[in-house]
Amino acid sequence: MWVRRLVWLFLLSMCAFQGSEALAQRTALSANETLYPRLVRLSHSSAGKGRIVASVTSFPSGHGEEQIFASDDNGRTFSRISTINDTDFAKGLCCGTLYELPQAVGALDSGTLLWAGSVGGDTPGAPMQIKIYQSIDRGATWSYLSNCLTATVNRSAGGLWEPEFTIAADGSLVCFYSDETQAGHSQVLRLTRSTDGHNWSTPTDVVSSGVAADRPGMAVVRRLPSGRYFMTFELCGPAACTVFYKTSPDGIAWGSASDVGTRVETDDHRWLLHTPTNAWAAVPGLANGRLFVIGQIVANAAGVAPGNGQVVFYNDSADGSGPWRTLPAPVQINSPPTTSNVCQNYSSPLLASADGLTLLGLATDYEIVSGVRTCQTFFAAAATTVAPTLTLTGGAINAARGQAATSMITIEPGGGYHGTVKLSVSIPGYSGSISPSTLSFADGVSHNATLTVSGSMAASLLPMALLGGVGWSFRRRRRMLPLLAAALALGSCGGGGSGGSASGGSGAGSPPPPVTTYSATVTATDTTDASITSSIVIPVTITG
Repeated sequence: MWVRRLVWLFLLSMCAFQGSEALAQRTALSANETLYPRLVRLSHSSAGKGRIVASVTSFPSGHGEEQIFASDDNGRTFSRISTINDTDFAKGLCCGTLYELPQAVGALDSGTLLWAGSVGGDTPGAPMQIKIYQSIDRGATWSYLSNCLTATVNRSAGGLWEPEFTIAADGSLVCFYSDETQAGHSQVLRLTRSTDGHNWSTPTDVVSSGVAADRPGMAVVRRLPSGRYFMTFELCGPAACTVFYKTSPDGIAWGSASDVGTRVETDDHRWLLHTPTNAWAAVPGLANGRLFVIGQIVANAAGVAPGNGQVVFYNDSADGSGPWRTLPAPVQINSPPTTSNVCQNYSSPLLASADGLTLLGLATDYEIVSGVRTCQTFFAAAATTVAPTLTLTGGAINAARGQAATSMITIEPGGGYHGTVKLSVSIPGYSGSISPSTLSFADGVSHNATLTVSGSMAASLLPMALLGGVGWSFRRRRRMLPLLAAALALGSCGGGGSGGSASGGSGAGSPPPPVTTYSATVTATDTTDASITSSIVIPVTITG
């Protein structure tokens, strides 16, 4: 038995160590200023399978370029492998994306790596473009492929931003983007399609709000195992850049464009603001896997909410419906922003490991480099699950002997706990109960129960105390029964009559009432898994 206990203690300590390291450690991708990171794991080319590729935008000497990094050790280390340069980048570069083709598109082979970005944002007198580059050697070299869109108006009249790719159910390559050029709208989300990567269809609206000032943007799309497509985006303008999601059966039809979707919100009523991304993980034991969404700021009705800069939201449904919960984010932001800025936690990509057990993240944060505050990209990993927990809290009880008293016990689930717990109370030497005796947790919110002390010594102990213990004969105990009855009667009414110094009253010269302390242990245990359990000790003080 002792060997088993030592093994469990060792495993628990190792898990705690690994968890704290995942939260505490973050590593800079490079020493340079870098913005708008993206991540992809190559899985559709035998030569590059397993490699993780990252992209970031940088501005050495004021000229924009896209720097490409790679990891061949599952995200433990990264090294720079290439740079995408284009003379048009000098006109403004923003908002790059990475995508690996899971199947051939025209002459583009499965496993071709695509990068696209918004170009021309700093040139008011020319139209913006969304330019696409391709790599057929795992990101080592790049060549221009096509524009999925060129604006029909100059930048001064509106821009094109934040491209995102997916393969639709019909096999076409879809390019999503944010469009400021549409009359009557501050911004809309649109898509265009291609069957060869070179020629693109007439754009169609995905989210085009009936509120002219609304600005849907920054779409990130994932195809789920169910076959449905899941898209997150921010809705800026009057909606304050709140994060919403929509789903599609085929990656093309997303319902009415005027429908802005559903807010991503936890069961304790927190939501995300600004720059969302999402990822899916094949978490073992979960039929639907697990969806993750991260945003720049965590908010609630009171303003900035607990977990800001520290958590990701997750959902275990097949399509993102139902309540969301939180887990620690891979990269922890040192001084999380309370208002949006272009660096801290700005559009932070997530990537699940192949086994679904860890979540790799890239996030930007300010760091002092050579005495200068610099926006750097950091990477780190965190677990996709945490052990379910129960946490009990409650206040001490102070009562007069012979009178009942209560304390509210709060049971808070953690780690995504869902289930039913059995509640019990033990007060050695005294009587108590808890109600309700069972609680069910399905929504992740805490529930309360009432601990009640009865006001008298435990019934099982009082007769033994009065009868003198186990050494007394039956005949002597029988003679004590009248005294026992009288004592029980006294105990039920506080220990005696209503007046006189002999009753322990508070008159002059009366001795202080006696004080006795007890410990009430309240325990909550899952009804199907006894390892999920927690207790709290409540001090009970009885006077009189």
